[in-house]
Amino acid sequence: MKKWMAMAAMLALGATTALADWHVVADVTATDQSEAREIAVNRSIQTVRFECKSGSVIVMTMWVREGAEKTEYRVARQLAPGEKFDLDLGQVRNATGFRISDKGPGRYKIGVR
Repeated sequence: MKKWMAMAAMLALGATTALADWHVVADVTATDQSEAREIAVNRSIQTVRFECKSGSVIVMTMWVREGAEKTEYRVARQLAPGEKFDLDLGQVRNATGFRISDKGPGRYKIGVR
């Protein structure tokens, strides 16, 4: 029985640690008009998470800025409330900011790690 409890505790600790390494860089309210918005990041990242909190959100494109350089990622995802989408950038990027094109109406969070 003690072995089972120890395993459960390790599993819970691992799940908490996995959630703790996400850093939320923006809480965005998207309107029913297509918009492009600038978001400051200023950290080394490899994965971006879009998490819909309410409404319905379409994330079309995301530009990752690294100083003067920028790289485009086509996201092309519609997210429902509670839905998450992780975008792997393929390598570690020293992101200074994002430029994201979206459309709502809805609210979503952007997390990085």
